[in-house]
Amino acid sequence: MIMKKNLLYLLTAIILISCSTKEEKPVVFEQWRGENRDGKYQENNLLKTWPVDGPELLWYNDDLGQGYGSPIISDSTLYILASRDSISVVVAFDLKGNVIWQKDFGSEWNTSYPGTRSTPTLINDLLYVTSGTGDIACLKSDNGEIIWTKNMLNDFHGKAPYFGYAQSLLINDSIVYAMPGGSDTNFVALNRYNGDIVWVSKAKGEHPAYNSPKLIDINGNQILVTYSRDNFLGFDAKTGNLLWSESFKAKYPNHANTVLYEDSTIYTAAPIGHGVLKYGLSNDGSTITKIWHDTLVRNYFGGMIKLDDKFFIGAGGRSKDLLLLDANTGQIKDSLETGNGSIIYADGMLYTYAHKNGKVCLVDPDAFAINGSFKVKKGKKEHFSHPVIKNGVLYIRHGNALLAYDIKDKKQQS
Repeated sequence: MIMKKNLLYLLTAIILISCSTKEEKPVVFEQWRGENRDGKYQENNLLKTWPVDGPELLWYNDDLGQGYGSPIISDSTLYILASRDSISVVVAFDLKGNVIWQKDFGSEWNTSYPGTRSTPTLINDLLYVTSGTGDIACLKSDNGEIIWTKNMLNDFHGKAPYFGYAQSLLINDSIVYAMPGGSDTNFVALNRYNGDIVWVSKAKGEHPAYNSPKLIDINGNQILVTYSRDNFLGFDAKTGNLLWSESFKAKYPNHANTVLYEDSTIYTAAPIGHGVLKYGLSNDGSTITKIWHDTLVRNYFGGMIKLDDKFFIGAGGRSKDLLLLDANTGQIKDSLETGNGSIIYADGMLYTYAHKNGKVCLVDPDAFAINGSFKVKKGKKEHFSHPVIKNGVLYIRHGNALLAYDIKDKKQQS
């Protein structure tokens, strides 16, 4: 009997040890415009007002290399793309601004706004990047070792848009999605571990837009939503079947804003000839229905934020206003002069970054008022990058410069 009890204890211990060793590690996942590609960063204890000169500048690097793409930040490392002598380079920094490693992975766009134009995607120990000339690479995140590469022009018969490829790669389990824009291989799903083709869609067979796609889960169905040059597209994410499309013959077919999705509704925004639209998505995601359409608002690539019934977006064009729309009707309710540019959200506040003069504003979305501002003084050329917030630090890229600002509320932390 004693031996049986000891054997039982031993088996129980083995089972417990086995279960504990199989416990999965938390997934590390960083991508374009935050966890859900919606511009919302999951942060707490941030300042609600800024000093007259803005928040403290922790560090900067103004020898990065040219580009417009934003960084991504894990708990210990920052990753960003830079163009140096027309070569696309991944640069990894520690969180004090020191370079850990850097790796060339392809050629970069060198005409019509030269420089990198996308954001890396990180999942666990693998990093996924793409260049303006269509080079795709999977690298080890700890040292930059390249695992596999593809080129959207050569491998998939792609057609680069006028300003070069500007998509930030989307990961879905074992798949990475990209849009070469070829007539036969318009949109592709690749095995993210080796780059092999999972499926190919002809779609509309036209040039890609500058769009980073969005993955939507609705009632167990996964819908991949993006734009080609003149069409709004919805794919079955598992098979590549084109479920629906809507044509837009816009004067300026930029289509650079990743869509927003919430409660079976999709919000899109683009420049002249498109405007801002709200669609209803069917229960299985197989069809869309237009709910409202505002043709006056023109947003090129600044993004948008939805908070309950409030919809915030830059006016675009020559306007200097941030607009507040009623998300239910599309009606413009108010405007605020922040300078037209990109917008993100964290801990109850909006952050705007003006394209032309580099003005950064902290906006209270409830009062719709500016609670502080400053201008980015480092870097050159246009202020096209989207800000990023991680662990109480606001990161801004201006051309060849990367800057980190302390926006933590020290009083709340004490």
